[in-house]
Amino acid sequence: MSQRERQAGAFIQGLLIEKQCDYDAFYHLTFLLRNNILLPVFSSASRIVGSHGKPGAQLQVGKNYHLLLLIRPRQLKYRSEGESGGASSRLGLVALALRQIARDARGVSGERVILQHHPVAGRIIDPDWEWEKQRYILVETAIGRAVLNRKAAEDDLKGRGGELTAGGLLEWELWRSELLAILDGSGA
Repeated sequence: MSQRERQAGAFIQGLLIEKQCDYDAFYHLTFLLRNNILLPVFSSASRIVGSHGKPGAQLQVGKNYHLLLLIRPRQLKYRSEGESGGASSRLGLVALALRQIARDARGVSGERVILQHHPVAGRIIDPDWEWEKQRYILVETAIGRAVLNRKAAEDDLKGRGGELTAGGLLEWELWRSELLAILDGSGA
């Protein structure tokens, strides 16, 4: 078992329940996580490391995956370990109500509301984590481990990037999550 496979259990795991493709290059994926949490994930065809062809096409609805997600935050805020104290309760999710028109074979059958969830905070595990020769900030969120782009975070924090330490808390406004890699690749 590789180091990647051993660590996969700490990362976000979900059942792919919906896959939509735009322009044969951008995938909108929906994963069902534990506790009936629906997580929308964006993926471009060239993003998944180690894939052959279009990675979104390789993912199969109805299969479980361990995901390495790249969080794209807005208005990132940092609290050092001393400032955040016992703030593990802050590692929450935000649910957004997404309204869709439900259709059946006869046409429109009405409106449905789906709650989509997004992580909005993470405890820093490693402020300078390397993956595929890129630098990230590894965080523990309410749904598992994910990463933030190190350079973008430093820019957003306006000079506080050098202060980032393990145990500190990053909080952000909701934006989106991108699929960086499938960690187990098995889809079992």
